Amino acid sequence: MVALALLPVLSSAALQSGKVQVGKITGNVTIIDAKAQRKPLATGAVFQEGSRVETGVDSTAELVFSNGASLVLTPSTLLELRTFRQVPSAGITDPYRQIEKDPSPSVTEVEVPRGKIIGEVRKLNALSTFTVKTPAGLVRIRGTVFAVEYRVGPDGIGKVVVSCVRGSVETIVYSSNVGPVTVDPGMQTSSSVPSAALISNLARAAGAPAGGNAPAPAPAALAAALATVKVLLYPIPAEELAEISATLAASSTLPAEVSTTINAMAATAPTLAAIFPNGAAEPAKTFGQVVSESPVTDDKAPESKVGAPGAPLSSSNGGGGTQMDDNLKKITDNVNRSVEQKQLDPSGTGI
Repeated sequence: MVALALLPVLSSAALQSGKVQVGKITGNVTIIDAKAQRKPLATGAVFQEGSRVETGVDSTAELVFSNGASLVLTPSTLLELRTFRQVPSAGITDPYRQIEKDPSPSVTEVEVPRGKIIGEVRKLNALSTFTVKTPAGLVRIRGTVFAVEYRVGPDGIGKVVVSCVRGSVETIVYSSNVGPVTVDPGMQTSSSVPSAALISNLARAAGAPAGGNAPAPAPAALAAALATVKVLLYPIPAEELAEISATLAASSTLPAEVSTTINAMAATAPTLAAIFPNGAAEPAKTFGQVVSESPVTDDKAPESKVGAPGAPLSSSNGGGGTQMDDNLKKITDNVNRSVEQKQLDPSGTGI
């Protein structure tokens, strides 16, 4: 009876906020807490979910998670740690760089409103999830080295680029008709998507009364906003691999062989000019393909587009949307079952 009475306490403690240690810092890096208070971020600092990190021009920041994962923020990047929870474990050791694999079930969701991150995620627990969101879509990560970039050009078109150096990632572009796209090692996807600001401006112009002061939308911007969103799939260009290698070598505490291996990949990878001959908008057929429409298969449920331009706002208090809530519930349920079994059968015999 005493053991059963302890279950609620153990259940509430099953998922705790994970911690992030700051590794290498170059230039000016700022942390913004949940109360929007800004202060400089320094090597050795520790923070938790709800914080944002912003790198200045010519500045980088390395973040190392208590599940063994790490991210490098390149210059002019803004990242929000929306959700990071994990089950307590003796395998969570300090410093976190020494953690060789995810020590316990964990749920991680980061958002990149602008900029580029390069990540290394250690082998994840079977129940763990690691998601990177951008205004244009999301990327699901399994143990891998990857890069995610989102930037908006002067024309109001946002470009999202996802690179899988090794391991496995899956990406979804919200406004496309394409289901989840698996990005194999050595491959990259890119999509051009109208930004929320561009869509808002076009909507205002379209709704303005005749003779009003609202500027007429530029034909090119209007055409881009109405065009079918395509997902381009092709090898990571040699230039991109070399850049990733150089960034990790200079701005992370990963072993040197990681950047050395990526640099070796760059030596045999096709160049950007070869993949997109004569500045073409689409990759040459010998290298890649264009995905503009594909069905969502039965084994892959449609992803919620909460937070996408024009989509409903999330009803979740956790900041991660309904999918994140489901992930947290799944882990909690599994931990609760495990705790209950151990309490009812402390010998572990199963008899």
